Amino acid sequence: MLATRGVGSTSNASNDTRKLGDEWRDWDGDSPAESRAGKRLFFALGGALLVATGGTGACAWYLVAPRLAQWHERLPGVLLIAIAALVATLLLAQAAVAATLLLHVPLPRSISALVRRVLARIEGGVFSLGALLSIDRDRIAHSFVLVHNALVRASRQHTTPDRLLVLLPRCLTREQLKQASALGDRYGVGVAVVAGGELARQRIKEHRPAAVIGVACERDLLSGIRDVRGRLCVLGIPNTRPHGPCKDTCVDLAELQQAIEFYVVPKAPGRELVVESR
Repeated sequence: MLATRGVGSTSNASNDTRKLGDEWRDWDGDSPAESRAGKRLFFALGGALLVATGGTGACAWYLVAPRLAQWHERLPGVLLIAIAALVATLLLAQAAVAATLLLHVPLPRSISALVRRVLARIEGGVFSLGALLSIDRDRIAHSFVLVHNALVRASRQHTTPDRLLVLLPRCLTREQLKQASALGDRYGVGVAVVAGGELARQRIKEHRPAAVIGVACERDLLSGIRDVRGRLCVLGIPNTRPHGPCKDTCVDLAELQQAIEFYVVPKAPGRELVVESR
């Protein structure tokens, strides 16, 4: 088993003594560090994006159609078809993601990969719309991770323990780092403790896993999922931050065990989760 306990230190050429990770530079120290939201938030924003796109397209067509008609009588129709095609594509994309989550049936790996690519096309617009509506980006990220995980689970993609890598953040409590590492030992999967996204990418490059389980805050998970999209199958587990970000964070060990078993042990009905503590 791979067990990377050492963590790289962050160089500091200036007098900056910031202890938070790069993704949390904007945290004011007072606002809640926890950001939870269900899958409905992502779908609600996706629906709003669809309406906004359609409405904006219709208004644009109404304003420019007379001018286009002066150039060529068919141009307004061509523009209208293009706008309708864009709206239809967004609608089909969201319908594909929703159907995958609602049907709860195994999907062929190729279909699952296609649906996740569809999700990637919607994602950027959803986050942009959320920012416009002043919705907390971390809540949207949490909702996105849940949707992403559900699509990954629909693929029923299994692998061998030696091809699975678990990435843990350095900020987990010492006790939980020990427990999570012991969980990895039990299943024979690789476990690496990393200080940030750059070290996580290095571990993935070094060990070339077929699948990854990442434990991190929503910001790091979002960044990591985007980094390996289309190349690796990733399950993300958001940590909890009772003392603020990047300090003595926690992870649900039962959820981590479920993620490991999803990849390496096809779960039998009625099987109980057992998480040892030390």
